[in-house]
Amino acid sequence: MTVRLLERVLESPGWKTFFGVIIPVVVGVLSGAFIAEISSENTMNWLAFYKAKSFYGLLAISAVTFIYHRAVYLYERRVERFVNDDYCRAYMRSKCLPEAAEKYRELIRAGQIGELSTAMEEFERMMK
Repeated sequence: MTVRLLERVLESPGWKTFFGVIIPVVVGVLSGAFIAEISSENTMNWLAFYKAKSFYGLLAISAVTFIYHRAVYLYERRVERFVNDDYCRAYMRSKCLPEAAEKYRELIRAGQIGELSTAMEEFERMMK
């Protein structure tokens, strides 16, 4: 359930737009609050930055932004791999052949290789 939700968030243009709009707004508000917290009568006390609550909000939003954009990057990279024919063939072989070998093991032992031959021909046709 959470994997499907994560994939929906990562591939959705709506969520990408939402994060693209809301993150800069939140950063702007927190930056203004940070300046207000470290300012006192025409001077800015940069040494008191760690006392400002908005500083920790900026750190948190930076971490969330990094995690979100890293996840989007990795997701899009995984999707882009399927554009390459060789990758698709290798993926199909890695996922289908072990499962097929397990399924047909008993048929082979029993001498019933007709169904296996048909499946292999279909697989070869599909891979071309």
